[in-house]
Amino acid sequence: MDDRFDAKERAREKQWSREKDDRSLAHGETSAQQLKRECGYFAFPRVRMTARGSKPLE
Repeated sequence: MDDRFDAKERAREKQWSREKDDRSLAHGETSAQQLKRECGYFAFPRVRMTARGSKPLE
């Protein structure tokens, strides 16, 4: 089994996911706020990361 990262495959997966989200929004199956909550899991707040921790950007 080959577990190497395939950037092209990952790009296809991300595109498929975006298209699925667009269809869900267009058909009223989900709200923009719900998608923001679900997809925002990996979004980082406006903070500066350092070896000592983080602090909000002003």
